[in-house]
Amino acid sequence: MEQKQIKRPAISLRVIGMLAVCFSGLLALLVFLPGEPLLDRLRWLLSGICGQMPTHSFYPGGERLPLCARNTGIYLGFIITLITLYSTGRGRAQQLPRRSISVLLVIGCAMLVIDGSNSLALDLGLPHLYMPHNPLRLATGLVTGLALATLALPTLNQLFWYEYNEQCSIPSWNTLFMLLPALMLCFFAVMSQSIFVLYPLALLSTAGILTALSSVNLMFIVILSGRSETFAHYQQLLPFLSLALLLAIGEMLALAQLKVALVQALVI
Repeated sequence: MEQKQIKRPAISLRVIGMLAVCFSGLLALLVFLPGEPLLDRLRWLLSGICGQMPTHSFYPGGERLPLCARNTGIYLGFIITLITLYSTGRGRAQQLPRRSISVLLVIGCAMLVIDGSNSLALDLGLPHLYMPHNPLRLATGLVTGLALATLALPTLNQLFWYEYNEQCSIPSWNTLFMLLPALMLCFFAVMSQSIFVLYPLALLSTAGILTALSSVNLMFIVILSGRSETFAHYQQLLPFLSLALLLAIGEMLALAQLKVALVQALVI
C-alpha cells in the first residue's frame, strides 16, 4: 500500500510576521522603557549567564559589550550559523555532519575548554600553559558556536518533525568552508572595536543566548507535552516556541536577580 506523502508547507508570511512582531516588541521594551541605556539593560539581563569580566571583554567605540570575549564568540557563532543554515535551505536537516567533520567540531569545542581552563588557572594564580588573550577567547568561542548549532539543529529537528528529512547540517567539507566566511566576518567585526558594530554585535549575541535557551526550553516542552515527531509545519510549533521564548526571558531575569542577591550577600 502506497504511503501518503505529507506536503511540507513553507513558513507562511503570517508566521514570519508574528515572530517579527514578537521580537520587535521585546526589542522596543528594551529600547524605549525609561531608565538605563540599552547597553546597560543588556549587560544586566545577561549578567546571570556571563561573568562579564572587564579584562576579558571587547570595547567597540569605548563601550563594553554585554558579554565577555568567549561568550560573545559562542553566541555570535551560534546565531550566525543557524541563520546561515536556514537561509541555505538546511533548517530542517535531521542528519548530523559526517563523522570526520563532527570529530573536528568536537575538537574545536575541546580547544575552548582548554583555553578556558588555562585562563582560569591564570586568574587563580595557578601554573598555566600560556598567556591567554581575548582574540583567542573570541576565536574558540566562534568555533564552539558553529559546532553547537550544527550538532544541535539535527537533534531538535528529529524531535519536532513528523516528516523525515535526510539532509545533513554539514554534508561536506565544502559546506563547512562555506560557513567560515560569516564567522570570520564576525571575528574581524569584533576585533575592529568600531562604534558602528557595537549595537549589532550586542543585539546579535543577546539573540544568540535567547535562541539557545529557547531551544532547550522548547525541547523539554515538546517532550513533556507528548508531541514529539508530530509537527508538520512551523505554524503548529509556534505556540510552543512562544512559550519557550517567554520562559527563556524569565530564566535570564531570574539568574540576573540571583546574581545581584548573591553579590549583596557576599558584600554584607
